[in-house]
Amino acid sequence: MIKINEESRKPVENARRAKLKAEKPLVYEKIIKYDEKVARGECTAIIDFCFDYKCNMHCEHCCNLSFEKREREMTLEDLKDFARQADDLGLAQFNISGGEPLAFDNLDDIIAALDPQKFHIAISSNGLLLTEEKAKHLKEVGVDKIRISLDSFDEEKYKQTRGQNGAYDKAIQALFYAKEAGMQTGINTVISHQSCQTPETEALAKFANDNGFNLDILIARAIGAWEGKEEVLITKQDDDYLKELRNKYPALMRDTYPSYGQDRGCGTVRHILHLTKYGDILPCAFIHISIGNIFEEPLKDIIERGLRIKWFNEYQPLCLSGEHKNFIRNYMSKFYGKPLPISYKEAFTAEDFIDGVVR
Repeated sequence: MIKINEESRKPVENARRAKLKAEKPLVYEKIIKYDEKVARGECTAIIDFCFDYKCNMHCEHCCNLSFEKREREMTLEDLKDFARQADDLGLAQFNISGGEPLAFDNLDDIIAALDPQKFHIAISSNGLLLTEEKAKHLKEVGVDKIRISLDSFDEEKYKQTRGQNGAYDKAIQALFYAKEAGMQTGINTVISHQSCQTPETEALAKFANDNGFNLDILIARAIGAWEGKEEVLITKQDDDYLKELRNKYPALMRDTYPSYGQDRGCGTVRHILHLTKYGDILPCAFIHISIGNIFEEPLKDIIERGLRIKWFNEYQPLCLSGEHKNFIRNYMSKFYGKPLPISYKEAFTAEDFIDGVVR
């Protein structure tokens, strides 16, 4: 088993916490209480949400077009109320995804609705629209972190997945604009079994490490255009390779790897939630099973339901949506080929709930 060296990341993580304490003390106070909340079995989820699916790219692994369109959509007032509920629960982190957030006409209003002084706010972007001026503006209105998608350090391979000329250079430049503006800057990269143990992956890790960027690994899932294609999923050997790479280049991270001294594994519901444009709460952005809808019930009740599901009640050693073959075949397969998301009542039975009751 490959062990991850946590010590190499501590200086960076401590510096980021110090910066957060200085810039957003209310957020810092919530985050330093997370260990206590975890010990009590409470949720400390980062909330990833799509206010809109509008995008200026057509990526081969995207699955957003499968989400069923509904008449009721998220409004800014809905988002304000949701942020208030999240704050009441002691949650401290939002990530704005899409679609492409920088293509949203009302992005400033979305950020303001979250009340930036109460939350650490990140944005996931393809970087095409991030100019030097835009990066400075985002920092000024309360954005703390931006993740730029870069699926390969090879320009031609990047173009194959993203389908646009010139996007590669813009993504690279966007990283430096964000860093210069004072935002924590990361690279989102999708790693499949086919792309994992390659020179391009190591080159990307070295580039991130040398330039002070996080490299956030998003392992491939058998969803979207890859629906049911388990051959794209990483193997145990692939994960060992990534861990070795992580020890060589501490900038590399996965959501199942240790961070801030915490080593828990896959934390669907406990450590991550996803909010769709239509109000559904998913255990993560890749498990397209709704555990409740914020237009119908409070966030607190939805989280409590999610934590009653055995798969989400405890941290898992493997990523449920990208590595756990049993979960993928027996639960995620239930939403294949259907309008998304499906209800938890369709995905789970009484045996999946810790109290044996589906409600």
